[in-house]
Amino acid sequence: MSPTDLNHYRYLQFKDKATFRRYIQIEAPTAVKTAFFKKAGAGDSPHGTYGGLLFHPKWKAKRMEILTRDKYQCVNCKSQKELQVHHRQYHFIASQNRFCLPWDYSDHLLITLCESCHKRGHNKYKVPTITV
Repeated sequence: MSPTDLNHYRYLQFKDKATFRRYIQIEAPTAVKTAFFKKAGAGDSPHGTYGGLLFHPKWKAKRMEILTRDKYQCVNCKSQKELQVHHRQYHFIASQNRFCLPWDYSDHLLITLCESCHKRGHNKYKVPTITV
């Protein structure tokens, strides 16, 4: 089993993304970390993590597009507080041995959720990972 396959298997057993992120940042072997995150380069987050990518100008622009489309409200409960943009699925690019960057997803795969609905959804459902 490759490090990426092993890590995907482990992700399915995590109860939430925060626990998974902690595993990747602290506990995972280097081979797994490089499979999940591109190495930081000029202009990239010095952390090179998924969380760091959420501060990138391209993600901020994409996030604003989705929030505008969804009228700045949770698509589930219509709340306008603590809004987050949720990826309905993740894409693993096998040829590059990494996940798709957060802003490179089609708009139909992104939805606006309030923090409460987002947490509840991640606790109830696992976000599918598609190999492309």
